[in-house]
Amino acid sequence: MRGAGFYRVMAACLAAAMFVPVAAFAQETLIAEIKIVGNERVSNEAILAAIVVKPGMPFTEQAAQEAKQAIQNMGYFDRVIVGTETVDAGVRVVFNVVENPVVKDIKITGNTVVETEKLRSLMRTSIGSVLNMGTLQQDIKAIEEYYSDQGFIAAVTEEVGVDPQTGVLTIPILEVRVEDIRVAGNKKTHTNVVIREMELKPGDVYNQRVLFRDLQRVYNLDIFDRETADPYRVEPGSDIGKVIITIPVKEKKTGELSVGIGYSSRQKLVGQARLSENNFRGRAQTVNLLWEQSADRGSSYEVGFFEPWMDGKHTSLGVNLYNKLIFRFTSSLFGTSGTGAITDYSERRKGGSVTFSRPFGHTSRGFFTARSESVDTTLTDISSPLLATGTVTSGTFRFTNSSRDSEIDPLTGGYNSYAVEVGDANSPFTKYSIDLRRYFSRGGPRKELNERRKVPAVRLLVGSLTGNVPFFEQYFMGGAETLRGYREDRFWGRNMLLLNSEYRVPMASSLMGVVFVDYGDAWGAPSEFRQVTTVDEFGTPVTTDLIPGLTQHESFSPSLGYGVGIRVATPLGPVRLDYGFGSEGSRAHFSIGHAF
Repeated sequence: MRGAGFYRVMAACLAAAMFVPVAAFAQETLIAEIKIVGNERVSNEAILAAIVVKPGMPFTEQAAQEAKQAIQNMGYFDRVIVGTETVDAGVRVVFNVVENPVVKDIKITGNTVVETEKLRSLMRTSIGSVLNMGTLQQDIKAIEEYYSDQGFIAAVTEEVGVDPQTGVLTIPILEVRVEDIRVAGNKKTHTNVVIREMELKPGDVYNQRVLFRDLQRVYNLDIFDRETADPYRVEPGSDIGKVIITIPVKEKKTGELSVGIGYSSRQKLVGQARLSENNFRGRAQTVNLLWEQSADRGSSYEVGFFEPWMDGKHTSLGVNLYNKLIFRFTSSLFGTSGTGAITDYSERRKGGSVTFSRPFGHTSRGFFTARSESVDTTLTDISSPLLATGTVTSGTFRFTNSSRDSEIDPLTGGYNSYAVEVGDANSPFTKYSIDLRRYFSRGGPRKELNERRKVPAVRLLVGSLTGNVPFFEQYFMGGAETLRGYREDRFWGRNMLLLNSEYRVPMASSLMGVVFVDYGDAWGAPSEFRQVTTVDEFGTPVTTDLIPGLTQHESFSPSLGYGVGIRVATPLGPVRLDYGFGSEGSRAHFSIGHAF
């Protein structure tokens, strides 16, 4: 018998044999040839360039399958089958391909808001070429992205494909449409008040841009609180390709009743009662009533009514009746001035106006205003036939165009207004005016309804009149609405030019700071509206300002005003307090709403 040592030697030899490479017993199979079968339009060179395997390389099943997938990924083939044939030098790898049909025509269906030619221009697939599925997928992506960029929701359906018999490539598009629009949270306001402001209607192709503009118009009614409103919702409808839009609103307090007593050096003791309602009967109608009673100047009243929708074409109506007392050249709340004493001047205006307007497209609107009033002026301490009673009747045609992202608090866009007023004030006259405004915040139009940003804003206001008009029908400039830092109506004349600029900076949720610069003038009043000549005790003619302390000029002589201000958001709109500096001193100005 063999000993234990013999068995230990045999075991060691067997263990060493397990580490001998398989290649020592078998020879590798090489690729002798690669053959392409079935291709008619796609060249062998293009196919071979797409694969990694080459003649002379070792053949493996994994490499063959990877080459098959690479050919399939070229996009030109419906099917790719790989097989092998044994030859003397190794194996011949055969790729049998079935080409996609040749595209003989492209048919796009379902598109209603984007023209077919525009969609074709986005495609790389062309007529006369073999359909490439990779290129077709890129075309589908380009079409869907274009729809999205325009604010639409659309998709190319699974029915996309080419008919192998006719070669017609059909691209069916499903455009998402609005099934219903719902309003939530309105208690007083009629739902139709919201719906009628919307360009987007049930049955229309959904468009996010249009919906956002619609919401801007809804909030421009100023009867809903945009600061606390929930975001609108777009949810799936009852069927594929349909959505339901829900607009949550929170109604503001639109009614105001105030009673008060005040005192000023002009009006003395004054009692006032004011009633206003911006959502009368829940129909977004506006009603205003104002009554004032002065201790020694009599009473004043104003009555106003506005109907935003008289008919289905969005014709609006505004009516104002009044018997009011207007004081010009008044001082402000606080300030200093070097203009000297101001003689007490007032106008009693009795009459009214009626305004009709109608939109022209999405951003333009036309207005016609008929005005008739009698004016009785008073100028204490001066006896002048120029400041007497007069009657004014006129018709004003005005055309506006607005691209602002909000009428109440714009961040971007512009506003243009062109007006011609033709009238008679004891003699015919014509007034021309242009009002241009621009807003330049970074980031484009607001993305959220309550978005706030820093906003540079500018306005150019130009006016001129022809014909003979009474003193009170001229252009007046100075004060809170025009040239800040100067007395109200400080300058007057037959021509007007004003440039306002503001830089508005949000400071808190309801507070905004403003830096402003104003530059402008009203000039060209006839000499009798600028100066008065009297004779002194020695019989010598003496020429003085028509209104003491307010020197006027015949030619353009602009003044500069600048200062700072704050805007406080309230249910009535932004309350504005500005403090301006000018060449005649400084003064504070108080008003409601932005200057422009």
